[in-house]
Amino acid sequence: MQYSIFFYFQRNLTVAYFATILTLFTMTMTPSNLQAQDTEETHPKKVIFETDMSTDVDDVGALATLHALADSGEAEILAISFNEVHPSAADAICAINTWYNRGDIPIGIYKGDLADPDESSYLDTIAKFPHNLPTVPTPSSLELYLQVLREQPDNSVTIISVGFLNNLYDLLKTDPDIISQKVTELVVMALLIDDPYNTVRHDLIDKSEYVIHNWPTSLVISHYGESVHTGARLAETPAENPVREAYYRRFNGQYKGRSSWDQLAVLYGVRGLSNYFTEITDGKGRLSNGYEWEMQPGFRSYLDPKLSDSEFVHIVEDLMIKPPQR
Repeated sequence: MQYSIFFYFQRNLTVAYFATILTLFTMTMTPSNLQAQDTEETHPKKVIFETDMSTDVDDVGALATLHALADSGEAEILAISFNEVHPSAADAICAINTWYNRGDIPIGIYKGDLADPDESSYLDTIAKFPHNLPTVPTPSSLELYLQVLREQPDNSVTIISVGFLNNLYDLLKTDPDIISQKVTELVVMALLIDDPYNTVRHDLIDKSEYVIHNWPTSLVISHYGESVHTGARLAETPAENPVREAYYRRFNGQYKGRSSWDQLAVLYGVRGLSNYFTEITDGKGRLSNGYEWEMQPGFRSYLDPKLSDSEFVHIVEDLMIKPPQR
């Protein structure tokens, strides 16, 4: 009888011991703990968006894409810099930001002179949408860059440029060290060979050459998107959406697709290569003045697409028409 009691307690103590170990193991592997671990390892991409939003409308689509990526936690929009000269630009950009509940994003504008400034079919109209400028008067882009970059951790900022390089030229000439310290990558939307617009418009080719030649961190050329037509589905979005209105005005009262150069630059700038792109690190790029530069891994490169145009259309347009988080 005494032996039976002894073995009874011994057996139950053993079961209790293993039950405790199993409980502790299960607690460490619960979905909530795994989710917390994933959250700790996932950080939104810190982005400064550099745009010439005026004549073409893919800049507007790119900003909508960037906001959608911010809504999903993939991006943090630090600032928006305007490299054209237009009196309604800051208000129009702020109106788009306000639609996405980010009306406090800092905005900077180019305050120099440009040869033959571009007109716009939509900026004046969307500047009338609800907004309040975060800073009045609007600072120069150079001032904004210096302020925002100083506040960021080292090696943390991605600049996505879908327009001219004049603001980046000013920053590079003023404080190249802050670029080396704070910026990890510059994404430039331009054609790889003899780009006819972003690097040459307004007689800026010498400044474009200076930036490409002297930029101290990784510089990636995003050249694809002409045959990726997006924007027609904006007709499905509310009339209060300034992005919808911009496309409507750009196409004289119609909703049509437009090439998506700028949206694909944003897609890469935030999500990286993913399964979207291949990074090419050999060969050369060339400006129309004859300046050439060599590709070099980790320093100079360009992107080639891995997806079909229709696949890119689906991805980009889904982001462009995504409702703002309320």
